[in-house]
Amino acid sequence: RLSPISFSAPPRSSLTARVLEAMILLPFLDQPLLLRACAPRHPAAVRASAAVEVPLELPGVTLAVQDSRLPGAGQGLFVSLADGADSATISSGEVLCGYCDESTLVDEATGDKAVPFAFGDAQKLVLLAGELMPLQRAIAGSGASSLHGHAVRRYGPGDAGVSVVPDSLTQRILVPWPGAPPASELGRGSLGQFANDLAFERGLLGRRHAALEYETASAASNSLSLVWELTLLPPRRGGGGAAGGMLVPSRVVLVTSRDISLTAGGSAVELGCHYGLQYWRVLQELGWLA
Repeated sequence: RLSPISFSAPPRSSLTARVLEAMILLPFLDQPLLLRACAPRHPAAVRASAAVEVPLELPGVTLAVQDSRLPGAGQGLFVSLADGADSATISSGEVLCGYCDESTLVDEATGDKAVPFAFGDAQKLVLLAGELMPLQRAIAGSGASSLHGHAVRRYGPGDAGVSVVPDSLTQRILVPWPGAPPASELGRGSLGQFANDLAFERGLLGRRHAALEYETASAASNSLSLVWELTLLPPRRGGGGAAGGMLVPSRVVLVTSRDISLTAGGSAVELGCHYGLQYWRVLQELGWLA
């Protein structure tokens, strides 16, 4: 099991509020449901030289970090058949790997791998006790009375409805601990940070129908979403009489958003993660896109 998130902040750095705003708007934070669709069958038997390879519990499947097929993207996350396997299918909704093993929550981001713990509504997917579900169900079903970094309001018959709003005071931006080991020393819990957005390309933002082009490309190219795993903390003693405990972030995981079918006879398949066009627009406005 992955190490829990620490709440002690390292030194602050320079990721701006505009980027964090874009990250909060990312589709992986907004998806009420995962799209279950059967992807094309990818030939995937021959693996290029990889910095690290990690076998999965899924029979016949191996994750690897190696050079991305995107120019200038550095390393990427790949999946391939294990030696001796003829075919394999990774189903939609499968927790494929973790984003990082060791991390902390801060109120300002450090580096380029920050992930905000911010929910604009309660229909976004989370992982609780090994099950994917909307945040509303996680709060109502667990009996939690609060959510880290958010104001929670219940409404409707029997308080069945739940709304959430991020606050401005609580540390709620995940950053990996500095000084992480090289990819060759990482395990399944940290491979997710290497997944690239395979739908974005240079020149896209200047096109008239950029949003439609991006969403179409992402549906075809990206197969992963980032999802927060939550843990329920018991109520504090003398905590004002709250009946339930608090749901807190435990880690970020990468979840498949569609079926991925692999067959023998080809190279490893790079797995893409949907960032959202707004993320790229903000980076361009800040001059961070070459």
